[in-house]
Amino acid sequence: MSDGFPHVHLGPHAEAEPDSVPRSYRLTVLLERVSEWEALAVARAVADVLAAEGIAIRGTDETVRSVIGVEPHPWPVTIEAATADVFANAEHILVPKSVPQTPDLAQDYSPN
Repeated sequence: MSDGFPHVHLGPHAEAEPDSVPRSYRLTVLLERVSEWEALAVARAVADVLAAEGIAIRGTDETVRSVIGVEPHPWPVTIEAATADVFANAEHILVPKSVPQTPDLAQDYSPN
């Protein structure tokens, strides 16, 4: 289960193959030091992904299949605090990890 960037994958099911049985899930995303505009932009990007994956309002009966809320939340300070509190019941925990891009790459890069 390693698509995209090499994110840190934690939680009790991190090494397990994901279950294929359809059920309801809650995705919790904590963002630190972002403006409300940035948080809303992330929520819209997630909404676009959900729509593209078919996990959105659909059908003639307008069945709701996903809802995204943007609300202020205290930052847990450490990943240990987050996993003990906010993500205590999470089966999978992904910690996004960025890949250095220019100009960041030049800061610590040495060809020798």
